[in-house]
Amino acid sequence: MSTDLKTRNPRDGRLAARLSAALRSAESPGDVRQPSTGRHEFKYLIRSERCAEIAAFLSPHLELDKYSQSRPRDSYTVRSIYYDSPSFACYYEKANGEKNRRKYRVRTYNDSGATFLECKQRRGGTYTKAKVRLDAESLSALRDRRGLDRSIAEPSAVLGQLLLRMDRWDYQPTGLVVYDRTAYVYPGQQETIRVTFDRNLRGRVFPMLDEIHQESELVSLLYGWTILEVKFNDIVPRFLGRLVTRFGLQRQACSKYGVCIALLLDENPTKEEGWNHVCVR
Repeated sequence: MSTDLKTRNPRDGRLAARLSAALRSAESPGDVRQPSTGRHEFKYLIRSERCAEIAAFLSPHLELDKYSQSRPRDSYTVRSIYYDSPSFACYYEKANGEKNRRKYRVRTYNDSGATFLECKQRRGGTYTKAKVRLDAESLSALRDRRGLDRSIAEPSAVLGQLLLRMDRWDYQPTGLVVYDRTAYVYPGQQETIRVTFDRNLRGRVFPMLDEIHQESELVSLLYGWTILEVKFNDIVPRFLGRLVTRFGLQRQACSKYGVCIALLLDENPTKEEGWNHVCVR
């Protein structure tokens, strides 16, 4: 893995070309939470120095969500380990523009002990997400690849779905993606409109599950850039339309997992790279 990714400006030379290809290759956009209704998700890549003026534009309409309000610099850290097959099936579904796809990730926040498993699924132009809180036994099963046969008996459960894929298609922890998020929501209606600024994107490939909180081997992926995400249920509010016009925002593909794989492995990772890491935990 090249260490120059940590320090170089992504607009320079070969890294700029790889970043551009990475963005193009990613198709645009216990507690248990059932799958939410389909939501729209628009993404924009902006220079980080523009975040303050965009946030000021949003402030008359939106407020910081409850998680951002209590944190230094109004942001919290999101840590996700994405599962994929040795042939990078999930990565290539995005790269090939598949309209119906799903991805599985283990997610935690800040230094919290609460850990969740999420399944984010795209159907046409909308997304749904199912989420379950993982207890110690479930985390142990994922880490040690134990109890995979039990998943066949409960294919509707999020954990069962992932265990089934680990059993049949050797899904494994493939990318650790970490970033700092500031989130804004519509007052009193957090699930209706949500706008997030995701800064300081960093990652590594083929992590172990218990390394989700480790920062030492993470590589900076988007030097000086922030991912702006706009999520809404049905109708785009007018002020969001004005936001796009005023700041000249261009909607584009920007998958964090896709960027991680494309920059740290290759734009076209091979099955051999994936198989080298199967069942070595």
